[in-house]
Amino acid sequence: MLPREVIRATPEHFETCRAALGRAFENYPLMCYAAPEPGRRLSAVTSLYGSILWDSLRWGEVYTTSDFAGVSCWLPPGRATPGLVRLIRCGMLRLPLVFGWTGFQRLRAYDMVAQSLHHTYATENHWYLWVIGVQPEDQGTGIGGRLMAPIFARADAESTPCYLETHVESNVAIYESKGFKVACKAEVPGHPLPIWAMLRKG
Repeated sequence: MLPREVIRATPEHFETCRAALGRAFENYPLMCYAAPEPGRRLSAVTSLYGSILWDSLRWGEVYTTSDFAGVSCWLPPGRATPGLVRLIRCGMLRLPLVFGWTGFQRLRAYDMVAQSLHHTYATENHWYLWVIGVQPEDQGTGIGGRLMAPIFARADAESTPCYLETHVESNVAIYESKGFKVACKAEVPGHPLPIWAMLRKG
């Protein structure tokens, strides 16, 4: 297998991809806000993104590199908004325990706004880029773009939109370079970080 080859992840890759996402998002602004204690954060973040990864492996598609430098988690048209049963099954009930009640409430405030944006701006059948993360030492090397490419190729062939949210302003330009456009910048009442909702037309 060639170094940095993009592959579709399978359940047997779960633990390695889970660890990669934990490292990728350990210092993400929303995670620092939800879990301000560094000693607790990595475990909590890994638990959260492990749940997202598990749901995406079951219901969507997950891509990684052959050396697990990054991971992208996609949900397909018709399954892009996981319901309560799916969230329970993938382990989201652990979040109040691993983040603590205050951290969980902060995450919940953002999730409620994010869900509203998703329903408002992604009204057609679409691919949802739920998560994309690259390990810190590999950020800025183009891996993120390569992890998005397989779904972009299919979405373009089928004229299907892609949708995502980000909390980091510097990410906006990166996603714009891949064809996304800002649909909305939203504030979360009582909380410091904004959310950008972005849509890529098929």
